[in-house]
Amino acid sequence: MALATGIFSTPQNPAELNQRSFASTILRRFPNGSAPLFAMTSQSGKAQAKTSTHGYFSKTMTFISQVLAAGVLIGDGSIVVPSTVGMTVGMVLFNPRTRENVRITAVTDATTIAVTRAFGRVAAAAMNIGDTLFQIGTAFEEGSNRPVSRRLTTTYVANFTQIFRNAWALTDTARASLSEAGYDNVAEDRKECALFHSVDIETAIIWGQAKMDTTGATPIHATQGIIDALEQYAPGNTNTAAATTTYAQLVAMVETAFQYSTDIGNPTERIGYVDSVAMKVLHDIGRLYGQVEITQNETSFGMQFSSFKFYKGTIHLKEHPLFNGLGRSGTLLMVEPAALKLAYLSGRDTKAEDYGMGGKVVENGVDAVGGSLTTEFAVELINPYSCALVEGLTAAA
Repeated sequence: MALATGIFSTPQNPAELNQRSFASTILRRFPNGSAPLFAMTSQSGKAQAKTSTHGYFSKTMTFISQVLAAGVLIGDGSIVVPSTVGMTVGMVLFNPRTRENVRITAVTDATTIAVTRAFGRVAAAAMNIGDTLFQIGTAFEEGSNRPVSRRLTTTYVANFTQIFRNAWALTDTARASLSEAGYDNVAEDRKECALFHSVDIETAIIWGQAKMDTTGATPIHATQGIIDALEQYAPGNTNTAAATTTYAQLVAMVETAFQYSTDIGNPTERIGYVDSVAMKVLHDIGRLYGQVEITQNETSFGMQFSSFKFYKGTIHLKEHPLFNGLGRSGTLLMVEPAALKLAYLSGRDTKAEDYGMGGKVVENGVDAVGGSLTTEFAVELINPYSCALVEGLTAAA
């Protein structure tokens, strides 16, 4: 036994002693159950929603990179680019083909920059149509004035909270009765209610669409899920596979999700939720593009993969029961854990209510016991560019 001094704080308790959220309970009790995304949110953190209309803000890092549509001669002091948006005096640009650096001395207009050529050891060279210029920093003279400020554009993502409700109920006679197997009917009903609640939440996290319906006496609102957010804000990250998929095609469809990362401490890992068909296709790709050697000493054969590694990073593969149960054949949904959060309204992080249990009064006088689970939150996918969706994975080439 150890002694502690100073102000008590919650980390001094064992983790098992602190009350868990509903999401963390799902993770602890059903880690391979029907709601793995919802369970994961217990580890990625949560936000606070203030009202049922809960929009949030998203920013994505933008890099200066220009593909030339017109050639540039050795002696030219100006360069025509597709757009000068975000470009400022002092930026140094690099041409990877010629290895020449140039420094911007003026932004002339919306498509023209004035430059100092050969800003470095490499001499000026003619630039061709299709050459790329990208920023490699800034360079300013001694005693220079403060440069033009730059900022990332903030995108407002309109969204709403969604109320999820599930109930359990049984007669008081059923409560008092034990089945032949000896399990408790109340415990069984409560468990199934929790499973239904988690599945309702999981499906909304994946397929939900934002909606505020005010046609009735009281409003009904729904939250936007991952797939709809991808299609609206990062449509380039959604792809449909061809009739057969090669290794190169698979890489092309998933590499866009690694261009931007929310967690700079872990930018090269994603979780890939798949159905059984997509899992088989990914295994077949791995088998066809690998090499297997079997000797007489082996008592088993075959290959089983838990992740897909390529030049951008690692996708940890997890078969999602809902993709199988709902017939989403050939689906790969890639999610960066740090990009996904749930914003709960105050006091609405899965509120459990019971009636008839422990002597609690049943207002309508029914000879029964029961209860309900109520949760209200909005999905926040703060960086859709770090996620991706691939559909139609039906066969490996």
